Amino acid sequence: MHTEITQPFRFGPFRRRRPIRDLTFRNGFLVDLPPWAGGDADKLVARELKLWLKRRVRRDVKEIAADYSSRFGLAPRSIRVADFANGWGSCGAEGNILINWHLVFAPKKVLEYVIAHEVAHLRHRSHGPPFWDFLRTIAPDFEASKAWLDANGWHRKRRPTMV
Repeated sequence: MHTEITQPFRFGPFRRRRPIRDLTFRNGFLVDLPPWAGGDADKLVARELKLWLKRRVRRDVKEIAADYSSRFGLAPRSIRVADFANGWGSCGAEGNILINWHLVFAPKKVLEYVIAHEVAHLRHRSHGPPFWDFLRTIAPDFEASKAWLDANGWHRKRRPTMV
């Protein structure tokens, strides 16, 4: 996680019955399920945790992108978190940036690198020498994060799986 969670996280209020009444993180997630959750508890918990993690990384991505925007004057048209089949981020020709939500499982510096990489495409579309030079100015230590992705099996075709 990018932020330590010390307080219980409560779902609600909602219009429909929610399968999880309470979610707490203390060296792992503690989940309080209502009695009606029954045999589908694993699926319910996995779905709710996935939603919670997506919200968490979405918040981090927006904060990091806002920091790059204010420091370097590079504001994407939009920035969203998505579920990718391949890759960790993309920057469209119109300046719309997408970041893979699975980066919530990576160290924060790795998430920062992927965002910096996509923000750098707002200035230089291709991966030519000017792109890499500019990336070095906004993320001087990016090579370590790029190497982490490679060393830890975070290849384009492989990503962590949720239960």
